[in-house]
Amino acid sequence: MATVKFYTRGKSNPANIYIRFVAGRQFLFRVVTPLSINPNFFNNKTGTVRKVASYKEKDKLQSQLNELSDHIINQYNNDLTKGNVSGSGWLKDVVNSFFNIGTDKDKEKEDLNLLLNYAKHYTDNLRIKHNDKTGAIGMSESTIKKYRTITKKIQAFEKHTRRKYSLVEVNTKFRNDILNYFLDVEKYSRNTAGSYIKFIKTICLDAQKSGYNVSPELNQIKGFTVKVDKIYLTFDELAKIESLNLDNEKLEDAKDWLIIGCYIGQRAGDLLNLTKETITQNGNLNFIELVQKKTKKKVSVMIPPKVHEILDKRGGSFPKSFGGNIESAKTIFNLHIKEVCRLAGLNQIVSGSKVNP
Repeated sequence: MATVKFYTRGKSNPANIYIRFVAGRQFLFRVVTPLSINPNFFNNKTGTVRKVASYKEKDKLQSQLNELSDHIINQYNNDLTKGNVSGSGWLKDVVNSFFNIGTDKDKEKEDLNLLLNYAKHYTDNLRIKHNDKTGAIGMSESTIKKYRTITKKIQAFEKHTRRKYSLVEVNTKFRNDILNYFLDVEKYSRNTAGSYIKFIKTICLDAQKSGYNVSPELNQIKGFTVKVDKIYLTFDELAKIESLNLDNEKLEDAKDWLIIGCYIGQRAGDLLNLTKETITQNGNLNFIELVQKKTKKKVSVMIPPKVHEILDKRGGSFPKSFGGNIESAKTIFNLHIKEVCRLAGLNQIVSGSKVNP
């Protein structure tokens, strides 16, 4: 059973009112409250305000202490089931919340010297950040998404290690610890883990430019890539795909998108956004014009004969996409083209990797 008792220390006037919180043998916390009183008006044995006639605020203060006690007990019952009761810091936060005082956690959230906080800050400002590659303002949505992801990975790592890391702690030991976490706990591929290390370093370098202290070992931390075989389709394999007669409309759309993508060489995110409006004419030649999402570069690609054939059979239009959300459309497209290739007899074994056998 949890109990709350109030007491004062010393004989100085006014004296702070303290709390002694006990819950079985597991929890014993002591913290100071923002309340104070003449110690002569307080009974430390009962933990209550004395009924002294000359003290006009006695009933008001005792009522406030009763409400605070109830608040602590209620919060303890709620937090205990969630595993959130740990140390006197918990009790301090509960008391501060009662008096609407900014908690230690609130101050912690504002501290940009912490790695996770700065990662969130960096990500939130990517929309207005100067892009050194293009000269434009703002990073692509795909870049922002990557940094949202790495912020979540840092948060997961801190939860795993049960501690928070400051920017100055991002050193070679941190690099080894989080790399082992990515590989052994999250089971990521080596290339994914290597790219995450690179993103974390970029965040810390930005913090350094902004005047925050970082580890002197930061420059020793390197992202990395592992060479993997490039998977591609030969012209003979493309011919097998083109010759397929499919009854399924969605597979037919996926087949045509795959052929178009192979001949114009665009990423799926740009490919699946093509419409009639992206086709322009210059003399007798037709071009596909688009601004690539990742690079923000304007690209003009002459439409090759194979792509013309697909457009002509569709009345000048591109195949249907697979939903309004481009990310879900890409996922569905990838699933469909695997089935298309299987139906085309493309079942050659190629080298790859399996993170979790």
